[in-house]
Amino acid sequence: MQEEGSPCTMIKTKEGRKCTRSILKCILIFLLVLAAGGVVMIFFLTGESGLFGYQARIVMSSSMEKNPQADVESYAIRDIPAGSLILIRLLPQEAGARGAFYSSLKTGDVLTFSYKVIGGIAVITHRIRRIEREEGGYIIVLSGDNGTHAGTQTIDTSDTQSPNRVIGKVVFNSHFLGVLFCILRQPQCFVALCMAAFAAALMETLKYKGGLSFGQNSLRAEGSMKKKIFVLTVALILCCFALAFGVSYGLYDETVSTPTHLVAGSLKATLERVKLTTYNIGSDGNFTTVVDDTVKDFSAETQDSVFGIAAGTLAAPGSTFTAEMRISNGGDVAFYYYLESFCNGMVSDQTFASMLQLTVVSEKGVTREVLLGDGLTASDGEAIGSVSVGGSENFTVTLKFLDDKNNNKVESKFVLFDLCVHAVQKIDAA
Repeated sequence: MQEEGSPCTMIKTKEGRKCTRSILKCILIFLLVLAAGGVVMIFFLTGESGLFGYQARIVMSSSMEKNPQADVESYAIRDIPAGSLILIRLLPQEAGARGAFYSSLKTGDVLTFSYKVIGGIAVITHRIRRIEREEGGYIIVLSGDNGTHAGTQTIDTSDTQSPNRVIGKVVFNSHFLGVLFCILRQPQCFVALCMAAFAAALMETLKYKGGLSFGQNSLRAEGSMKKKIFVLTVALILCCFALAFGVSYGLYDETVSTPTHLVAGSLKATLERVKLTTYNIGSDGNFTTVVDDTVKDFSAETQDSVFGIAAGTLAAPGSTFTAEMRISNGGDVAFYYYLESFCNGMVSDQTFASMLQLTVVSEKGVTREVLLGDGLTASDGEAIGSVSVGGSENFTVTLKFLDDKNNNKVESKFVLFDLCVHAVQKIDAA
């Protein structure tokens, strides 16, 4: 039997201490790097100017999630689930570098860009479907990969006054890093991580200061130190859990019951055409009036025109299409409704579009008017009307071909446009 303190026992104890110290150092370094990386990423993500020409963002929508029907396997960026972190190479500010950036873009690249929507400017990440060089810039058509959630947008880079502009090109994406960052950006989790790193550092320091001698007194002192370290570590771990999972626990008495059950309300709008009146040229070339009283549902996304216009429908100066619409509220919250018009500038004749006038009139007398060629919202950022729960409201939308001195220039030309009705929760000032 070997005596306590024999050379063999000392060697085993020293090696064990070295191994434990190495493990603790690795844990400490990992936690500190993770915490420091979290701090850097927080500033990196929130800074509009980015860092070294790059910027990171978190994708919040599912429009770029992988769709089996979308052929994206040959592209560098193939799938961006909601919650992913993306790294964006920002559009350069210098003119020469900016031109080189645009000339390097190709179909299939993924861009992050700002786009005007109802209520302000949205930041969107979508794939390039078509890009064409135009005088003074490029026309870029983009859409998402995920079917009906995708949407389509067009950006004219030569229009410096438009809010629709490119932010940069996506060069990397990671769903794991996005989820990790979302966890780190929570104050409770970040503080818990820092405290865990502090606990590891304290354990390492106390172990080191415990001494390397192996006399009887040293062993007793070491045993006492181990107990203190153990108690301190348990206390720090409990603090970490309290911060991460129960920061508000101390505000409540354990005998108080709070059986609160809050359910979010629903916004459900139904859009119908109740009457269509057209004044247009007939098969004999003369103007005639046609009235259709059939109720048609336009609540879902559709390719049908509210004006009854099919592909190849002919029109002439004076042609008028009037649709009487009814919007109903079948949800739990009141809403405002807006109307937007979108003219596809890639294929439409702009001169013809400037002769087509869109007029919206609500049953309360609110009137909005816009030319399709202007590419603006018909409601001009203001609601056409509002509908309470269980109620409905009628409004008319009229499309008129104006008599213009340049009418002859648009013979055989065509315009492709869309109309979109938005219902937005009605929130009054408190």
